[in-house]
Amino acid sequence: MADDFTQCMVSNSRMAARAITRRYDAYLRPHGLTATQLSLLGAVQQSPGATVSALAEARGFDRTTLIRNLDKLEAAGLAASARGGGRNGRIAELTPKGKALLTQLLPLWRQAQADLRAELSSSTFDDSVNMLRRLAKV
Repeated sequence: MADDFTQCMVSNSRMAARAITRRYDAYLRPHGLTATQLSLLGAVQQSPGATVSALAEARGFDRTTLIRNLDKLEAAGLAASARGGGRNGRIAELTPKGKALLTQLLPLWRQAQADLRAELSSSTFDDSVNMLRRLAKV
């Protein structure tokens, strides 16, 4: 029975996600951002005009987590948002300061990716990403 839980996909995927997030956070900490916030900056840049709900759905964020982090980015002057066309729609965009920081931090994100790829091996890294994408569509 104990072996059932050591093989649990939920537990192992959560532990792995937290460990990977901590690694990326370590690269970003000197710049005052978390991996979640950098991912959100990237999502906003890649999806201009998208509502907060659409961003959350497309990027796998919990909506409240996305809003909490968007509020922090707005307070830091990195993002701004306005009411969308719908009743409760909120559309985010990057400020010039946010765009500049995203450009500055992209090499750090790439380095974090490269370090993890090197640790796992390139094929294991690619297989893992593909498997996670497949599971996210389920």
